[in-house]
Amino acid sequence: MSPEPSGGRRKPSVLIARMVASSRFFVLLATISLFLAFITVMVSTIIVTVITILHAVGGDLTQNETIGKLIKQADYALLATVLYVLALGLYSLFVDDRVPMPGWLRITNLGQLKELLAGVVVVAIAVIFLGQALTWDGVSDLLAPGLASAAVIAALALFLWQAARERLLDREVEQIDETAETARVRAAAQDSAAGD
Repeated sequence: MSPEPSGGRRKPSVLIARMVASSRFFVLLATISLFLAFITVMVSTIIVTVITILHAVGGDLTQNETIGKLIKQADYALLATVLYVLALGLYSLFVDDRVPMPGWLRITNLGQLKELLAGVVVVAIAVIFLGQALTWDGVSDLLAPGLASAAVIAALALFLWQAARERLLDREVEQIDETAETARVRAAAQDSAAGD
């Protein structure tokens, strides 16, 4: 049995430490895969959209068919956006956080990534239902998909509301801590000045 280092704590395994440190390369592989999936979905969406427009201009499609196909492509573009956001989020969280991104896409923790994805999913579900509503034939059941979409959107809205509330509470706690620290510094400065 090997002796324990001073303080009664065991020395961490070097192998385990290396495995944990190198695990970020698996996240890098996942990021590359998601980015390739984003490119594939986006390129195929662009190609199908252009073909649909050409068929619509040529008179091969009715207006409802054109609308249905274009809304479906908008949904695929949103799916591509989800893949892109996931790729950027995982990369910036686990590999390198210095990626130049707009402020609204800057992700500093897993909670922000989940919130961003939930927001995009809400829009995607709304677009899917919009496509069904616009191309509705008047016979098929539109209530069931509408209620299902509404239930998922409501659940995600509740999640986003709770996350925003927690963020607000965290900011308030930070402000209280900053105010208390400022008061301590002032009191120490006043004590120091009074002692002189």
